[in-house]
Amino acid sequence: MNEFIKIELEFNEKLERKGQQFFFQYVWKKSFSKLKKTIFLGLLFLGIGFLPLEEFDTSPIPYIFKYIGFLYVGFFLLLIIQYFKSKKKTYRLIEEQIDDFIQKDREPNSISLDKNNITIENPFNTIRSIWDKTSYQFVDEYLILNILNDRLCFIFTEAEFKENDYQVLKDFIQQYSQKKVEQ
Repeated sequence: MNEFIKIELEFNEKLERKGQQFFFQYVWKKSFSKLKKTIFLGLLFLGIGFLPLEEFDTSPIPYIFKYIGFLYVGFFLLLIIQYFKSKKKTYRLIEEQIDDFIQKDREPNSISLDKNNITIENPFNTIRSIWDKTSYQFVDEYLILNILNDRLCFIFTEAEFKENDYQVLKDFIQQYSQKKVEQ
């Protein structure tokens, strides 16, 4: 591999919107297993609380199960509301970010690669990370690049790159960074 490579990316409004929306859904998909568990436990506790057993009805135990069940169902509803509010806010922020990119002077985004670090530049900021603090994973057709110990994520698709630049980026990150294991 060469000592230093700079890859330029042209801004594409549709690809940016699609990638950001994918990442929002990807992050929330991890939370949906918690939602399933919460609703299951809520219904289980409510079911136990409303069991029509003779000796069971005279003790305080069914009320405890009903109370816990209602708490789980309330928590489930709270998470659903939070999802829809977050989705609305995130999609609005995506549109604002795209508008900002469109209004900017159309400076190209770029990725600089060398054996020590990766630098991602766009018209608004420049972020550099050493390879030890960089990881990656492939999800569907997306490459998710996590830098600065997973504090920042960048989403790339092959359609954003010219010619074989995507393959060069893949080769570099596979050689110098770690593959992120799905949790």
